[in-house]
Amino acid sequence: MNSYLVYRASFYAMLTVAALALCADSGDDPVGWLLPPVVAVAGLIAYFTVDRKPIWALPRALANVLAASTLVLLLVEYKLDETEFVRYLGHWLIALQLVKYFLPKSAEDDWFLFLVGLMEVLIGTVINVGDQVGFWLFLWAMLAVWVLGQFFLQREARRFLSKGVLERRAPLQPLRKDPYRGLFDWAYALATVRVLALTLALGFFFFLLLPRQSAATRSHAGPAASRHLTGFDEEVSLGQLGEILENDSPVMTAEFSDADRTPMRPPAEPLWRGVTLNDYDAGRWRRQSHRQMMTFPSYQRGSGVRRSIFRQVVKLEPNDSPTLFGIRPFLEVNSPHRILPSLNPMDGTVFRSPPRGPYDYEVVSDSDSTAPQIGEAPPTEERIRDVLLGLAPDLKARLKAIAAPIVEKIPGDGPEGVRARSLALESYLRESGIFTYSLEMKSIDRDIDPVLDFLINRKEGHCEYYASALALLLRSVEIPSRMINGFKGGDWNNISEAMTVRQKHAHSWVEAYLGLNEYGRPIWITLDPTPGAEREKSIAQVGGLASRFRTMTDLFRYVWVFYILGYDSNRQTKLLYTPISLLVREVRAGAFRIWRWTADTFAKLFHFRNIQSFISVQGFVVS
Repeated sequence: MNSYLVYRASFYAMLTVAALALCADSGDDPVGWLLPPVVAVAGLIAYFTVDRKPIWALPRALANVLAASTLVLLLVEYKLDETEFVRYLGHWLIALQLVKYFLPKSAEDDWFLFLVGLMEVLIGTVINVGDQVGFWLFLWAMLAVWVLGQFFLQREARRFLSKGVLERRAPLQPLRKDPYRGLFDWAYALATVRVLALTLALGFFFFLLLPRQSAATRSHAGPAASRHLTGFDEEVSLGQLGEILENDSPVMTAEFSDADRTPMRPPAEPLWRGVTLNDYDAGRWRRQSHRQMMTFPSYQRGSGVRRSIFRQVVKLEPNDSPTLFGIRPFLEVNSPHRILPSLNPMDGTVFRSPPRGPYDYEVVSDSDSTAPQIGEAPPTEERIRDVLLGLAPDLKARLKAIAAPIVEKIPGDGPEGVRARSLALESYLRESGIFTYSLEMKSIDRDIDPVLDFLINRKEGHCEYYASALALLLRSVEIPSRMINGFKGGDWNNISEAMTVRQKHAHSWVEAYLGLNEYGRPIWITLDPTPGAEREKSIAQVGGLASRFRTMTDLFRYVWVFYILGYDSNRQTKLLYTPISLLVREVRAGAFRIWRWTADTFAKLFHFRNIQSFISVQGFVVS
């Protein structure tokens, strides 16, 4: 095995991994997915051509023209989207790298390519926040240490053969006789592993010790590529949520703790409440047209009652939706951002500003899921009539014909009667066995409303159809209702004690209005009409082979998101400085006890009642 060819192949592998780190999150980048394969193929071609026979190299004049033309590509991309200049700068570096591939490479050229790869990795860590970039960064670091070692050996061999005089611009080529024949044995492999381990250990040590700012989290890393969350727009078409139910991409990662911040397990299949949809018309739901914003009032102020609470520390992946997710009822929502999250008191939705990039926040929730939402205003009679009961007359009549036989025998006009009728309609959709869960999008009768088509003809669909059907059935029997889009459950990791919520966990459910409680606060009941067992089977099928390794991949992702990107002064203090200060206090207390014991012992040893008592064993020891 020729050592120079091993070095050159390793070099191209390192630069390919650098391109992968740059394009790790290429969801909104139309060409990002193509660049790593192009870099890999170009490296393979250069390996078998110009690196073996320099005669295959590009003419220098042509190479200069191509290098200059890369600036035109940078300018074109910048004009298309000025907000992604940093990403396009990485694309430009890859273009320069490809030109350099097909030229004879000296030691100076290799240094240039190494620095280009380093810049691509640094740009990738800035613009990407997904779990993939962490893996590629780790792999690039391993290859970089290996390549630098091989570079040193190749350079020194040529310096020795040239009597200590090595021209910087002289191309590196395979030598006629390999000076390192037999180099790659177990001893060399173990020595390399030791160097890699020491390098990683030192890097990790300095990473832990470097001081952090009080709120230096990933949220302040600047703009990042934002995914579009289908189903959380201003207007949502019925069935549109099914697009993300087959997507395994992560949306957020959450840690759970109690009131004392002691880690705990989450509630069973928590409902991550997201956006409220009120207005329905011919298969389309719309968000609240008129919004009011208010910051969360403190749940501890002005209340003598101690609430049972739990916390969710959420790391939200970059998306273009202003909606924040948490478990209702919210008591507080905090963030290290300068602009705090706000609540829409008309529909209980929590928003962030600006709606772009990653976002870190903490939700304090009431353990009583039936408690009223703090800060949410009761709906007015006009709003109940026009919005929460809004339904086309002909559609209302046909839906009432389905709902009336189910609820007509349930007595009572107060909140308990409304609750009982709501639960009966929920049970009809979820437990009657008439309806089944499916992600297939099909219509049988396109001349009628899609919800009516689902109830009468199809009788199969995903959560959005079930929730829409229940919300409209409730309205047909004069029960105010609204549909909620959010997420249900997530992948719980017992090792990291964190939950990863993915797009496939997207879910729709219903909130029905029961009236006011004795304190004048609105009472909303949560209803989930989707058959749970069939939904879980559908979710389990999404992800393919990768889902079998979910425990380890989620663990790596958790470490990357919470302890690399989210390693701020608070976590540094918790992980490092607090244990050190406790250890110092214990050592000081132990040293003081030892000193007191020693002082007392010596005091007793040198204490003599009179001169005669010196003639004793004690006097002998002192002497």
